Amino acid sequence: MQMRRTFLSLAIILGAAGNAFAYGGSKAYQFLTLPTSTTVSALGGDNVSLYSGEVTLAQQNPALLSAIPGTSVGLSYFNYIADANYGSLTFGQAVDSLSWWGVGFTFMGYGTFDAYDEYGVEDGTFSASDMDLSLMYVRRLASNFSMGMALKPVYSHIADYSSFGLALDLGAFYYLPEKLFSAGLAVRNFGVQFTPYEDERESLPWDVQVGVTKKLAHAPFRFNLTYTKLNKWNFDYEKDANLYKASSSYVEAEYKEDVSWGDMFMRHMVIGVEFVPTKNFSVAASYNHRRHKEFAMENAGGAAGWSFGANLHVYKFALGASYAIYGPSGGVFGVNLSSCIDDFRKKDK
Repeated sequence: MQMRRTFLSLAIILGAAGNAFAYGGSKAYQFLTLPTSTTVSALGGDNVSLYSGEVTLAQQNPALLSAIPGTSVGLSYFNYIADANYGSLTFGQAVDSLSWWGVGFTFMGYGTFDAYDEYGVEDGTFSASDMDLSLMYVRRLASNFSMGMALKPVYSHIADYSSFGLALDLGAFYYLPEKLFSAGLAVRNFGVQFTPYEDERESLPWDVQVGVTKKLAHAPFRFNLTYTKLNKWNFDYEKDANLYKASSSYVEAEYKEDVSWGDMFMRHMVIGVEFVPTKNFSVAASYNHRRHKEFAMENAGGAAGWSFGANLHVYKFALGASYAIYGPSGGVFGVNLSSCIDDFRKKDK
């Protein structure tokens, strides 16, 4: 089949990208695991508990839509490794004092690739991209507790191949303003691939996450702790590597990884801290242990797993920037712009 070599070549590329950027390329639509907010990227790539009013955070946990101050919009862009780039647009609005609705759109492009037929003859070029639409609804069930959901149709294409699926996010959010404390729980990307690329359907990269955020009362620091992959304790590194070795002649060295209980526990954790001297400015740093262990060079620590970012409020806009270090393969730079549209309807004092 003429396109089989093309598909195989790109599958290897995207599989490697999935392992490098989303921790495992064996599931469909790995781009769904990427942070669409520079705030989340700066905090290690996962956060479901931060109460900040940024509408883009609702794509991490739909219940966070209840934190927006009014009709809000957010736009983000991330310059990924090689020619891959992705961006997101999020809109949210209050229906009344107890409910909100929102829409999010994410698009990821992987660039242009050379195509070859089954004989190795060059056959032009092709592209690949992923996209999803997030339809969100949130309801406040108590003065400090809200729950939400997001229905996400997903479309992906690689050259002449395409795939369609449907994902569901469920989220809960708890906030105690007098204690400067918030907590969140999210079931992300649970769904099904209706139309596979070829014959076999793949599962989606679903994840159960829980997190807490605590700001100090008498110091300008806010701490974030997120526990990811509650639905899977052991990542089975040796098992997965051996399966890959058995199916690929390119892997010669046997891979063995003896991960202790403590190390495995830490690989589920994402730790972030923010310096918030004023309500209009903040800087953040975080450490993702799993990213560090999986992408640091052998016998060298390196900076893999560290992320940094800053947020600045200027006039009626919130500007954000982040840089996440993935190791020798490079890092990911992102920018974010968000605003509360209701602010423009108010007369300047």
